[in-house]
Order: sequence, then C-alpha cells, then structure tokens
Amino acid sequence: MKKGVTIIVSILFLVGLMACQFSPNIDFFGKQTDQPTVMVVTPTAMPAYSGGTIGINDSVLADIFSRVNPGVVSIFISSDQGQSSGSGFVYDTAGHIITNYHVVEGANYIEVDFPSGLKAEGTILSTDLDSDIAVIKVDVPADQLVPIPLGDSDALKVGQLVVAIGNPFSTFSSTMTMGIVSAKGRILDSIRTDQDRNSFTAGDIIQTDATINPGNSGGPLLNLNGEVIGVNRAIQTSGTTSDGSPVNSGIGFAVSINIVKRVLPTLLLGEKYDYPYIGISSSPYDFTLAEYRALGISQTSGC
Repeated sequence: MKKGVTIIVSILFLVGLMACQFSPNIDFFGKQTDQPTVMVVTPTAMPAYSGGTIGINDSVLADIFSRVNPGVVSIFISSDQGQSSGSGFVYDTAGHIITNYHVVEGANYIEVDFPSGLKAEGTILSTDLDSDIAVIKVDVPADQLVPIPLGDSDALKVGQLVVAIGNPFSTFSSTMTMGIVSAKGRILDSIRTDQDRNSFTAGDIIQTDATINPGNSGGPLLNLNGEVIGVNRAIQTSGTTSDGSPVNSGIGFAVSINIVKRVLPTLLLGEKYDYPYIGISSSPYDFTLAEYRALGISQTSGC
C-alpha cells in the first residue's frame, strides 16, 4: 500500500510541475536604428492614486506623464552586429539607469538620451541574464536626473490600470500607452542557458495589454501613482509583417519590479546575483481529463 501511495505522490508532483509551465512565442525587443525626436518636458506635481476605483480622465494621465517622462531615457547601442536601441529609466541621482540586458548585450558604445535634450555616454555596471536586467551608469549632474520611484508589484491586481513609457521604433521617444494588468506570475525563458543550451526559467512576469513595440524594451511599466511596477521586456507574437517587424498580439510581458529590487543591490555593486536552484526541469504537458482518470486522479486544482 505504501508503494502505491509513493507512486501517486510522485505523479502529482510531476503533474504540478508540468502544469505550471508557460512557453509563448516571445519576441524580445530593442533593435531599431533611427534617431528619436527629443522633447523638453517640465515635471509637475501629481496627486497620489489610492488604488481604488476612480474615474480616469486625460488630466490624470497627463500628470503621470509630466512627472515620470523626464526620468525615461532612450538608449542607443553600437555593437559588432550594428546599431540598435531601447529604453530605460533613471534609478537615482548617482546616474544609475535600469534597462534590459538584451538591450545592451554586446554593446561597444552606449548613448543615453534624456527628454530634456541631454545626451550622455553610458557604461555597463552589471547585468543579470536570469531577470534580463542591466544597470548602466552615466556621468550626469544630479540636478539633471529625475529618478522614478519603484512600486510594489506584489500589490498589483489583475485588471489594474497601468501605463508604459518608452522609445518605440527608435523614432518616437517619450511615447506613453495605457492598458491593464492582464495576468500575474507568468513564466518566460531566461536568457541564461546551461552547457547544453537549455534555457532556465524567469518567473514572476507581469502580463499586460499596454502597447509594447520594438524599442520599448527596458522602459518602465507604471501604476497610476507613477511608480515603476515592471520593466517592459517582450511580447507574444503570431508572426511578422512584410518588413520583418513582429506582429503585436496585445500580449506584453514585463519583469516585475520586486524581482528587480531583489537583484538590484548586488548589481549596483558591480557584482553578479547568484540564484539558488535544485537542478530539476520538466517538459510542459497538458493532461486530458481521461488521462487524469487513468492515473487515478479525480480532480486537479491547477497552479
């Protein structure tokens, strides 16, 4: 009898692992070449958002933009593969900029453009492939830097309004779009791979329908308090257009800011964050009801 119980427990464990996998067709953005049009924006005060139900009007969104946009930067990269671009945001007045690792991967030269018209050279301080986060440093006077506060992604609710600001297609800097939190806790492939080129997983990903396009990678996803709750990373796409651009299906993904806050202290020291792991992997499989019954499992609660 004990042997039978052991087998059932093992099967349930494997079913749980398999049911929690998520592997969409993902496009990681940040490869555009044209120079953006720089806008000069003056920050203004913004009323706090309680998180409850409110009537959203254009003045609320305009207040978010005017306060946050001065801290959102356009990033232009020169590498052996050519020119590319992405987005990022100011973390502090010491000149630290947060963006995606895949935006600055392989960079020989980094230019950071601010909405004020200021341009500065950036250097990579440290990167984290698992979360796809990089910290770059610019030498800019503190009074010309507008840090964006970090929020709490654990407090997010599905259906909550969010906005994204970034540099889509490298020509439309300071672009703001709005959407909702479509889901929480998604899992994507990590950029880091093992010796057999198998990807590790990156969890706690926010799904949103706020429009994310090429060049938006590394830019902030914000709540209505103007706090960063995610770093825009990728979209799920069903194909490409005639010019090779990925088709936006309305499903975007952002690295939750609480993941960023976990690795950030280490990255600010110029070091690498070490993730603990137990070396277990599985392949995604969706069991049918008949297969559950054949295994003697009458009901499953999912993930």
